[in-house]
Amino acid sequence: MADDNAVTLYSNAAITDAKKNPFSIKVAMAQMLRGGAIVEVTTLDQAKIAESAGACCVIVSDPPRPGISRMPDPSLIKEIKQALSIPVMAKARVGHFVEAQILESIGVDYIDESEALAIADEDHFINKHNFRVTFVCGCRDLERR
Repeated sequence: MADDNAVTLYSNAAITDAKKNPFSIKVAMAQMLRGGAIVEVTTLDQAKIAESAGACCVIVSDPPRPGISRMPDPSLIKEIKQALSIPVMAKARVGHFVEAQILESIGVDYIDESEALAIADEDHFINKHNFRVTFVCGCRDLERR
């Protein structure tokens, strides 16, 4: 369908046969979100409301619970992905490459290697070049401290 340097876009989701997208395509995918609202959701209903309100992307997360925070339930992510036409993002713990592999295999458009979740490996981050999906990182403010 596509060679290593080409990508076809359908509903803002990249589809390519190559295992690894070139870095420039990953950057372009991340830039598609600039200036838009990314809404954090925990249910399918919230995701549908966010889409109808004009969100450019939803980020699926688990409701807050006591204990270690982990990636959201893969079945919830798949359900939301199938129901929406906008990109879907999900969080993986820092250094937890298995969570990232699961998220890539279920078809998320973006992965947030999030420090908001429990850190799986304090010394090693995920090698993002081994993944086809685009990684992003959220922040609350860019103020210098």
